[in-house]
Amino acid sequence: MPEKYKWHLLDIEEIFNILNTSRNGLKKEDVIVLQKKYGLNEIADKKQISPLKLFLSQFKNVLILILIAATGISLILGNIIDAIIIFIVVILCTTIGFLLEYRSEKAIKALIEISAPNATVLRDGTEVKIPVKEVVPGDILILHAGDKVAADARVIESYDLTIDESILTGESEPVKKDTITLKEDVLIAERTNMVYAGTIVLHGRGVGVVTDTSIWTEFGKIADMLSTDDVEDTPLKKRINQIGKKLSIAYIFIITVLFVIGVISRPSVNQIVALIIWSVSLAVAIVPETLPLIITGTLALGAQKMSKNKAIVRRLYAVETLGCITAICSDKTGTLTKNEMTVRKIYVDNQKINVTGTGYEPKGEFIDETGEKIDISQNNSLNMALTIATLCNDSKILYEDGNYRITGNPTDGALVVLAEKASLSKDILEGRYKRVGEIPFERERKRMTTIYHDTSSDKKFVFVKGAPEMLLSLTSFIYTDKDGKDFIKEMAPEDKDKILFISDQMATEALRVIAVAYRYIDNDNNKDETFIAEDIEKDLIFVGLFGMIDPPRDEVKDAIIQCKKAGIRPIMITGDHKLTAMAIAKELGMMEENDENKVLTGVDLEKMDEKDLEYLANDIVVYSRVLPIHKLKIIDALKKRGNIVAMTGDGINDAPALKKSDIGIAMNSGTDVAKEGSDMVLTDNNFATIVSAIKEGRTIYDNIRKYLVYIFSYGFSEVVILAASFFIGLFLFKEPLYPLMAIQILLANIVIEDLPALGLGVDPARPDIMRQRPRNPNEPILTKTAIGLLVVMIATISIGCTVIFFKYLQNLTKAQTMVFATFILYEMINAFICRSDKYSLAKIEFFSNKWLILGVIGSILLMLLVIQIHFIGQFFYMVPLSLMDWCTALLIALTIIITTEIFKAFSVRVRNTS
Repeated sequence: MPEKYKWHLLDIEEIFNILNTSRNGLKKEDVIVLQKKYGLNEIADKKQISPLKLFLSQFKNVLILILIAATGISLILGNIIDAIIIFIVVILCTTIGFLLEYRSEKAIKALIEISAPNATVLRDGTEVKIPVKEVVPGDILILHAGDKVAADARVIESYDLTIDESILTGESEPVKKDTITLKEDVLIAERTNMVYAGTIVLHGRGVGVVTDTSIWTEFGKIADMLSTDDVEDTPLKKRINQIGKKLSIAYIFIITVLFVIGVISRPSVNQIVALIIWSVSLAVAIVPETLPLIITGTLALGAQKMSKNKAIVRRLYAVETLGCITAICSDKTGTLTKNEMTVRKIYVDNQKINVTGTGYEPKGEFIDETGEKIDISQNNSLNMALTIATLCNDSKILYEDGNYRITGNPTDGALVVLAEKASLSKDILEGRYKRVGEIPFERERKRMTTIYHDTSSDKKFVFVKGAPEMLLSLTSFIYTDKDGKDFIKEMAPEDKDKILFISDQMATEALRVIAVAYRYIDNDNNKDETFIAEDIEKDLIFVGLFGMIDPPRDEVKDAIIQCKKAGIRPIMITGDHKLTAMAIAKELGMMEENDENKVLTGVDLEKMDEKDLEYLANDIVVYSRVLPIHKLKIIDALKKRGNIVAMTGDGINDAPALKKSDIGIAMNSGTDVAKEGSDMVLTDNNFATIVSAIKEGRTIYDNIRKYLVYIFSYGFSEVVILAASFFIGLFLFKEPLYPLMAIQILLANIVIEDLPALGLGVDPARPDIMRQRPRNPNEPILTKTAIGLLVVMIATISIGCTVIFFKYLQNLTKAQTMVFATFILYEMINAFICRSDKYSLAKIEFFSNKWLILGVIGSILLMLLVIQIHFIGQFFYMVPLSLMDWCTALLIALTIIITTEIFKAFSVRVRNTS
């Protein structure tokens, strides 16, 4: 970075000259040069692990180190072949661990990249949204309420711009920003003409020229010193770690006991060495030391898959929590609906007007109640209403690639499109009216106000738009058109009642209703005014109502049906009128015709205490006219009733609710603050995507459970087989018997675990996955049914392999080969059985998981290669088998189908009768 300037002491034009920029922003060719010069606007993680360090970290595993020690012991004793093979297995294990972790890290990094916040800047005079990391010094930064400031910048325009700088200064009081050049050097907290990276825009809007990026920002200097890469384990990973530790202790205890007994019974050097290698190898083979890593990788890859389906998971634990969701509290606009507002009805001066046209194309007609086309030029009331709606507005219409689109809020956009239908261009209006102030829309206020100077009449207007009941509470007069002239009369109670009645009528037709009003204020061009809402938003003149529709998304209806079948309650939370919300809810199938008692308004919530709301929480379907703060009360009530809650939000005031919910879901179109407080971001803002993500979350957890049953089935079976043969040999044959040699155990581990198991990790969703009740987050990973199936598998495999071993015991090498072959065949069949703990193999689509099939085929080919090719098999102490031997091994292995099918049929009958 060049010389550090005190930007707050410099004039704006001087800053433009230093940074070689202008109010129109940088040119594209300049941006490329600056990005090369200054780098990305991000703070690099000092502790980021390189691929080499990641690979070397695999050797920190205690059991891997023990295995390496066993390799050394083999070399000392002259068992070169054993040492080489064990070392190869060590390299394979660590390489696979590295690849899984590296892939997982890349997946997580990719998700962070996708969900990274954006910044709005001017480039070549055009507003563009870019990733924050692409911001460079000299960029013109556009700031709106809810934005997280992307870089340090000098303010060049401020419209009630208010910043929360507590993250930087520790001061909780918001700071109002201006453009005035400071005369003396002051502390950061007192630099009112600067905004800093990492701070949050609370109110208003502004424009700034970027002065510093990356580690040169004030926040970057601190973050550079305090950067850390600590990542908290997910709850699932913690539980898996606990299981792994308990199993490790159990396995090592068993192995130690066997080792001690073996040494006592046969205290020879060769026997001790053989026992050391066998014991250590068995421990490494059967203790799932990489299980937490594989679980994390599965969650990360699942999250990556979700991101392709437009649901970006920002925190891995969200994947497992998705399967527990019992209630989805969803905003209406844009999530349940298309967010393509179109004005359908207008009410001005006791006149009801219908409007034709669809979407954002500015084509349509204005029709009165008799069906006649209205001459807009002769209708002063309509013109005034359209003028207010257009100027109390930050949206614009753009025409690109043959299509019309709007910038900004869809409600605002619909009003600008409506004015264009009346040939009332926003550009022309803004040529006559100059904005001199504004009070931005806030959900609590339910209105937006702009102040304009009319250059043709030298008057100053206050234009207001918002919720009808809110505006009417501030209104004292009505605008009418009397004989072609403006006429303002005092508003009588019956006038207000009629307007509310018309508004309710529109709402019952699923129309969102916006009211517009205005007033004059004193014009003093020489006065630098600060506009205060309480002073100017009073004694307003009511002009009209606009009824617009945002149609429900077609796919949401099916998603609602899926939710109900899955035991998930969809709940609508909206700032819209109660009647509008009910109409949409009924159309989507969220509520029936006579479900009026399942609706609460913000006013109702204010009157209720916590216990009353908690009592009703599981019955309410729609919350209307609510404020962001009400979301916290709703979440509390639902949680107290035992719900696991997903909550959507997009505004800065939604962030507390997103954090408090079990799964906070932000909209991609929402504020950066909302995104950072969320667990998941929807790139399409669609409710149906939430339901798809829940299905994926359930499937991932289900697959992890399948994977656990699978690896435990052969891990426990190995212990039982080896322990049983050890004691039988020791006491009946006067020496320990080893059905599998150390390197055979290791080979079986590699062949069995890493191919079919990975296939189980990506098993397609069960057909009934969304017909099951949500999972209790406190339930064990392995259900009683899964444990029962596991016991049956272990018993079948252990008995079958033990029988095979003693049948062929006359030739120890062949017996061990037969045990190895039978064990592998058992587990290949087992991989398909583990796809469901209740459905018969006949009911599972065999070919629906190609990766499992390929994994099983790969494992079988490897087994045949090792056994049937003598040159390879001799290194693993195995001999080729005859066709009869293979048939025997296969017949024994097929017994697991019989035993598990009997168990599944029995467990289904028990469930049906209970």
